[in-house]
Formats: sequence, C-alpha cells, structure tokens
Amino acid sequence: MAERLEDFPNTVDLLNEHEIGYHSSSHSVHPTIFEYTDIADYDEAYSISIKRETSHINPLTGNIEGKGGLLFLKELFPAKSIVAYRAPGCCWSPPHTEALRDLGINFDFSSAASSSNAVSHKGITFYPYPILGSWNGSLRDYRFLGQSVLKNEVTVTGFHPSLLVSENQWDSIYHRGNPKHTAPPKPREPAETQRLVRDFELFLRRMRTLEKAKLAQITAEPRASERKLKLGKEMAERCYQRSMIWAHRWFNYDPKFLHNHFLKFYEQPIQHLYKP
Repeated sequence: MAERLEDFPNTVDLLNEHEIGYHSSSHSVHPTIFEYTDIADYDEAYSISIKRETSHINPLTGNIEGKGGLLFLKELFPAKSIVAYRAPGCCWSPPHTEALRDLGINFDFSSAASSSNAVSHKGITFYPYPILGSWNGSLRDYRFLGQSVLKNEVTVTGFHPSLLVSENQWDSIYHRGNPKHTAPPKPREPAETQRLVRDFELFLRRMRTLEKAKLAQITAEPRASERKLKLGKEMAERCYQRSMIWAHRWFNYDPKFLHNHFLKFYEQPIQHLYKP
C-alpha cells in the first residue's frame, strides 16, 4: 500500500506529520513471513527475509519484482527515521525480526515477551503486545483499556483505521491462498462509519483528558529500553504460541521449523550483520 501512495502526494504530506512504522512488504500475500521463514536453516530464513523486505512483492503471485518494501518506504518518507515494526497479525518470526534489525528496525510491537513494559534483546526493543484491534466505543473497550493503563507501565493500542469504513479486513481474500484478482472489502453503511468516527474522536478526547490530568503520557515515539528480556525455554514457548495464533486461525498453517527458531532466538546469541 505504501508503494501506491506515491500517486497521492497530499496523503503523503499528511502522513509526514506522524511517526511512520513498517508492517512488512507483503502482509498476507503467500508466501507469508511465517511461511518463507519456516525452513530448517535459521541463516537461510534470515537471508530470505532480507531479500523480500527490500523488494516489491506481486500481490497476486507473491513473487519478487524489483526493489520495494522497506527501501521504498524510506524513499517515500526521506525525512523520517523508520525504526519501528509490527508483524501482520503479530505473527513474527525470529530470523525475520533479526533481518529487520539489520535493515534499521530497532523496535518491535509484535511480541508477547512483556505485557507491562518494553524489554531489549539482541539490539531490539520489544514493546508489549498491542491491545484492541478496533474501537467500537463500548463500555467493554473502555474497561479493557483502562485496566491496562492502570496495571501496566506501557500500554500499546493497535487500531485498524480501515475498519472504520469497511466491514472486514482487506486481506481476508488471502486466507485460502493468493487470489486471482484483488477486491476491496465490503464497505460499511455511511451512518455506521460516521458513528464509529465519532466514537473514535471521543476516545481521543478522553485520552487527552487523562494526559492533562497527568494520569497517562501519550506518545507515538518509541524509546530504547535498558530492561533485558527474560531468556529461556519458557519465554520461547510463550512467544511462539502467541505468535502462531494468526497463522493457525486464519491460514490453517502448522509450522514445522519455527518453534526451533524461537528456541534458538531466546537461548543462543545469534547475530547477523546485513551489508546492502
């Protein structure tokens, strides 16, 4: 989607007012991250990740077609430091995350390594897993958010703005494989979109009220953490199980080698250095 933004300079100008992060070169296009890194050799999975995240990926075939990905995003926003990443569906893969680190990504928002604060490991700061994928303005949403803010040092929200105007996610057409053609999701009724936008604006105003009362500090700027990630098999198992929920639920994918990659990432000091 970022590659298409070059045709909309006004949108790019508006986005320049915000922090810009990365969300992968292909999201749900097959092979997905959890598919192309699901190979026995950790280093090979790392090399594949470097290649695909610096390339344009055909949305119908999944094939590499020239330069794109993170390189294109940096060219589109030359004044921005693009250093943060969240994996699609928060389904991340250790060799892929190490590849992104060597491409300049220092902050990850995909892991369940910590629920209350940011922690660091192998040059990457892992922020807590994002809460809330959408906002309906319900009492449940406010209760869930409030409990997290009061309980945890850091709370990360992860709203999908597309759901304000669409009934489902754009990538649902990829759940059974690459489609023959792309298609937009079913739009919401205008009145429903207006209600959701009003509810979201109310949420923003209430969060600003909390900030003015010094009950919360709101920022989009990630910061490095000196807290070290807890290592070991227990942490590896927890993060692996949480990471694979998206792959299992929406793509019916059962990995063969990713479990070993998580064990290796949390137990051994593997380091790479990508040289473009």
